[in-house]
Amino acid sequence: MVVLNFRFLDLVFTVITLGTLLFLFLKYKRTYWQRKGVPTLPSHWLFGNVKDIIRSKKSPALVIGELHQKASNNDDILGIYILHKPFLLLRNAELIKQILIKDFNYFPDRYFTAQSFYDKIGSSNLFTIHNPEWRYLRNKISPVFSSGKMKKVFNLIVETTDSMNTYLEQQFANDVKTRSIQIKDIALRYTTDVISSVAFGIQVNSFDPKTMQFFEKAQKGLQLTVFRMIQVGLMFFFPKFAQLIAGKMLGSSTDYFRKVFWDSMDSRKMTKAKRGDLIDSLIDLKNEKQENDFKFEGDVLVSQAGIFFIAGRESSVTTICFTLYELAKQPEIQKRAREEIHEKLKEHGITYDAFQNMKYLNQIISETLRLYPPAPLIDRVCVKDYKIPGTKIVIEKGTPVYVALSGLHTDPKYFPDPLRYDPDRFSDENKENIKQCTYMPFGDGPRVCVAQRLGLLQTGMGLVSILKNYEVSLDPTYKGGIDVSNIFLTVPDGFRLNLTKL
Repeated sequence: MVVLNFRFLDLVFTVITLGTLLFLFLKYKRTYWQRKGVPTLPSHWLFGNVKDIIRSKKSPALVIGELHQKASNNDDILGIYILHKPFLLLRNAELIKQILIKDFNYFPDRYFTAQSFYDKIGSSNLFTIHNPEWRYLRNKISPVFSSGKMKKVFNLIVETTDSMNTYLEQQFANDVKTRSIQIKDIALRYTTDVISSVAFGIQVNSFDPKTMQFFEKAQKGLQLTVFRMIQVGLMFFFPKFAQLIAGKMLGSSTDYFRKVFWDSMDSRKMTKAKRGDLIDSLIDLKNEKQENDFKFEGDVLVSQAGIFFIAGRESSVTTICFTLYELAKQPEIQKRAREEIHEKLKEHGITYDAFQNMKYLNQIISETLRLYPPAPLIDRVCVKDYKIPGTKIVIEKGTPVYVALSGLHTDPKYFPDPLRYDPDRFSDENKENIKQCTYMPFGDGPRVCVAQRLGLLQTGMGLVSILKNYEVSLDPTYKGGIDVSNIFLTVPDGFRLNLTKL
């Protein structure tokens, strides 16, 4: 009995000792930025500065944006902790410009990765691969999204808006004037049809029940389950762990999308038709003699189509939904936008030039992207020790560096009355006052979003199609908000607004 008591006491002592050592170790890790002379904020001993993210109380984008806002106005940088790991938050426009553009050779790679031992498709795309393969691939793909190519894509977008218009009209049968519409669902169908053509080289109609297989496979494969949410969080904050448990980027629909891609590729090669889209660029890439270890073949090619489909679809859905939400709250802005749309369509018809001349609508989109940037974290990782100019602070190799757009875009130093929705910030006379690297919904520097033009065009034409035919208002029975489970900034599933047929 005495022996058992001693063993129990030994066990208790060992547990207490190990617990104390772990606590002291984690507390020491929390002094990393203080030891380097970098300003920081109070943090939880276990969760660091992201307790509300771990508890699913707030969106990751908003939590890290709030950290930007809580720092002293004089602090160009802020050291934060995500669990035990130190991250550096950039808060000064000049320093952001220095790191993202001027000293790009120190920060050429994203910290985020979708690399996985189980998924070549998620590991090899333009968004995540490192230099020098990234630069080579970027140069090959960039021409797909030139302004000239966007003029050709425009006709396809118009066809898709026609399908969307027909679908919406069916919701207003029997002389119904006003209906509550699930806007996110409409936007998902619309962007699926546009992006599937650019990314996979096929035309689908997600508004027709007879041709919805592609849309249904996309919804199923990209569904944000709890496990997938954890995987995406690890990709952003702890990518080394993500390699071990990361699932497939295209989820349960991976085999379906792989087959769609190769069927499209084979069809294009047989017909020898050239559309100048992503598939053509990937065919050329596959046929090139490559002199590096990273081979652009197999699932590496599928990966490029997959990431453009996911990123291009989700970002435009977010912007369409939040734009209509803001216009529903501010009918005077909505009225001005609709008047411009009708005026330009009457003057130019439904043409690329008409959209380019809708200056106020494009200001509205810019203001939405300021307040609701779909990809709210710009991330880089330091590839060699870097001394911050004008200081003694050295960013060590391997340190992740963030720009929190939800904080930067609402920083009163750069945007007066920052929470007010004001499209005139981006008028011809005012936009010149916006300092470089304070407004970056598509990033900046060499790794700026390659598909920025397409994103703006498909978002804008989706809005044109809805606003020219319907008045948008809030649905009083629906409480919207931001999806707290998603690391990207988006509306929850089921997001809806009232549409009134004009």
